[in-house]
Amino acid sequence: MNASPLRRSRVLLATAAALAALSLTACEDEVASSGGGEEQTGQETPAEQDDAGTDDSADTGGTTGGDGDEAGEETGVEPGQGTLEGGAGEDGETPVSEPCTDSNTEVTLSPVERPINHLLLTVTNTGDEACNAYSAPAIGIDDAQAPLPRVQESVPHAVATLNPGESAYAGIITSSAEGGEGWTTSSLTLYFTGGEDEGSVGGPVDLPLPDGELYVDGAAAVTYWQTSLEDALMW
Repeated sequence: MNASPLRRSRVLLATAAALAALSLTACEDEVASSGGGEEQTGQETPAEQDDAGTDDSADTGGTTGGDGDEAGEETGVEPGQGTLEGGAGEDGETPVSEPCTDSNTEVTLSPVERPINHLLLTVTNTGDEACNAYSAPAIGIDDAQAPLPRVQESVPHAVATLNPGESAYAGIITSSAEGGEGWTTSSLTLYFTGGEDEGSVGGPVDLPLPDGELYVDGAAAVTYWQTSLEDALMW
């Protein structure tokens, strides 16, 4: 008996559906066996890649900026305080050997509030070349045969080399803080000391006294030249 047209249509549809199901299953099996798919490949999504790149940039930039700030902190010699180069010239040039004298400097004598019984000597290079303020100033009082003794504890680590416009300092102790027998003077004279601490160089420098006269006793002394005002007045 021949099947009706309706029955043949149903059989054809069922067969087509079965074939389509088999084809889909085969494709899925092929994809799985080839390692395809986003989760199986382990590749990051574009959003994950952007996040990772942003974190790396921030970490690197922060570290570099911090190190740069710390490395850039440097300190230099304050203006007017000279140097402690020990007579060395600038940038490897010939070492300075010219002494500071009355002809290439200006010397001032100033009172100070602290410490008591002290005066401050300031020598400033007014010449065109660097000079060395050797050793300690020789300070004569009236007609005394010998200059004031030096404060030996104040010997600096190196000679004070003064470029034009720079200054060095020395402190004068006038009398003991405890008081003692002394005398009044109206005249102080400074002589510069030569290299190797051998005698004086240049001419004398008369030092006008702040009050016209000065009381001194057996404790009077002078420090070596210093490149710091504070160092000159600490003895």
